[in-house]
Amino acid sequence: MRLDIVSAVFRKELREMLRDRRSLAVMFGLPLVLYPMVALGIASLGANKKHELTEQVARVMMTDTAAAPHLREMMRDKSSGIELVPSETDRDPRELLSQGRIDAVIEVTPDLEKAALEGHAINLDALLDRSRTTADFVERKLRKLIDDYQHWVIEQRLKERGVPASVLTPITLKTDDVANSAQRFGHVLAQALPVLLMMTGMLGALFPALNATTTERELGTLEALLLTPARRFELLAAKGALVLLCGLLTAGLNMLSMSLVLLRSVTLVQGAAANLSISPGMLALSYLAAVPALIFFTAIVMIVGLVARNFREANAFATPVMLIPLASFAVAVMEPKATPALLITPVANTTIVIREVLTGRASAGPFLLAFFSSCLYAGIILSLAGRLFSSEQLVNPAWEPLSFKLLRRGVARRQPRIPAVDEAMVLFCVVLLLLFYISPSFLNHGLLPAAAGNELLLILAPTLAFAAIGNWDWVRTFSLRRPPVKVLIAAALIGIGLSPWSILVVNVQEKFWPSDPQTMARQQEIYTAALRAFPALTIIVTALLAGVCEESLFRGPIQTSLLRKVPPWAAITFAAFLFSAVHFDVHDLAIRAALGALLGWIAWQSGSILPAIIAHCLYDSTQLAIEWWALSNGRVTATPPQSGLGLEKLDFVALAVGAAMLVVAAVLWVRAARQISSPAAIVAATPIRQELLA
Repeated sequence: MRLDIVSAVFRKELREMLRDRRSLAVMFGLPLVLYPMVALGIASLGANKKHELTEQVARVMMTDTAAAPHLREMMRDKSSGIELVPSETDRDPRELLSQGRIDAVIEVTPDLEKAALEGHAINLDALLDRSRTTADFVERKLRKLIDDYQHWVIEQRLKERGVPASVLTPITLKTDDVANSAQRFGHVLAQALPVLLMMTGMLGALFPALNATTTERELGTLEALLLTPARRFELLAAKGALVLLCGLLTAGLNMLSMSLVLLRSVTLVQGAAANLSISPGMLALSYLAAVPALIFFTAIVMIVGLVARNFREANAFATPVMLIPLASFAVAVMEPKATPALLITPVANTTIVIREVLTGRASAGPFLLAFFSSCLYAGIILSLAGRLFSSEQLVNPAWEPLSFKLLRRGVARRQPRIPAVDEAMVLFCVVLLLLFYISPSFLNHGLLPAAAGNELLLILAPTLAFAAIGNWDWVRTFSLRRPPVKVLIAAALIGIGLSPWSILVVNVQEKFWPSDPQTMARQQEIYTAALRAFPALTIIVTALLAGVCEESLFRGPIQTSLLRKVPPWAAITFAAFLFSAVHFDVHDLAIRAALGALLGWIAWQSGSILPAIIAHCLYDSTQLAIEWWALSNGRVTATPPQSGLGLEKLDFVALAVGAAMLVVAAVLWVRAARQISSPAAIVAATPIRQELLA
């Protein structure tokens, strides 16, 4: 990428944006002028109104003042904040209340105070007009008055019975708030900051994005720009950088402005008792957490500008798109628990992480999970924007990218192809979300239903659906080639021989990094129940489903698409990381990633997915068989006790047999590689590998 061209286009777009008053008003006018004036004005009015209503004397009428003489005297006391209004015998008190001439009516039954002093249960009815703002303040004064009156009545009852009034001394509860002033304000700010960041970021990027795409298309300058020697990627990089910069700057200014304004507003309303403060570190970390989401939304705004044929159409498309960040407000109001499922859900993950940061409860694991999942979604949307900008139809006035004409042409006319990286990542995100939200319901029915539901419906079905809709080349995408027999035998030996050694690695890891006891107990309960009820069926079906379905996804479209863009080691490593991440087990993340890397290397070296499937199936089945053997011999699990590795003679035998199998597998693999060393044999046996390496 030529930076001089990108810089020149960036400066051109910046000059045009600075001439657009709408962009400047959104970026600087709203956060620096309008929002503070409006918010502080409303807060000042609210504080003044609250003070006025608090100090205002409540006009209250008693229907029968003679029935409660002490209550009458208490109401006449000026410190009560209540003015006793004489009753009018010729007027209905409800009518006076509705007209606003009085604020409340207390209906007193005959001989109420006498009955109360005698120990009878009494009821007082208060009438209020809640259509008036003063009703709540009047009710508070009445409740305090009645509480004091009740206290006096009880004192009189005790005096008549010779009991000292000290028995009424209440037990006081003193509460200490462990949250500091920044955390208290963070809780208030977390309700509005996430939606504010996303909404203002989109709004700040909207007009620069439309100027860089839709407006240039209408004026005809976009076509001239595309005819320059600059590549489209360079043009998109310059335009996208400016749009992103505007979105990030607008969101940052609004965050600072609204944080200060909200702090001042709450202080005005609640006074010094609020005891709130702002933590710059928490704000900076919240902004960092929101950056991937801001990239996601600014990329969506760029897409709106690319698909719209004119400015009016762009505004029509932008209206529903601008409503997407409102989902953040719903999440903030509900305050859900930070579960892994929500931490990978777009919009919700950013909202939850910002809340955790502002309240001082953030931890590295959830923060990174939400951050990187948001980065993945942002990368997918950026890739889609790049696809649209690279289309030759971009400057065609008759181009309708949002129409259904493409569907009417039929997918069969297109040539089968290998999936792109962004398509594979979209597929991975769909599978990940399905597993997070649906998999727990399958797991409640046992291991076998969970394995069938997860592998067939949540992993294999979306993979096959994407392949059919995207018209992928099945043979090249899924590496459906028949490898040499020696490779298949070597893969089988690797799957079996690796199992006892992986168990040893897990046991060693347990000494330095113990797993969560509750999680382990839950997993052990599920596997133990299935192995005891249906040992053979559990071992065969679970291993077969996992091997076929998971390898079809990770060594199929994911690894194949990555091999087209990055070196083999990078493609295999990244696919292995995704393979490990989809199991949702941080404790065994490294071990599963190593297994995924080995399976990816097997598929890449052999040019076929079949050896990886065989190795995966036999690895899982051997693991389950060892677990079943441990249960049959009185051991609760194949994992040794916590003190020492606890290896027995059979464990050493298993390790020795496993090592021998791995050695034999290595020899067979080397011999198989020599058989296909000639170019003709390599092309016949592994065409996809040669195509990717070309």
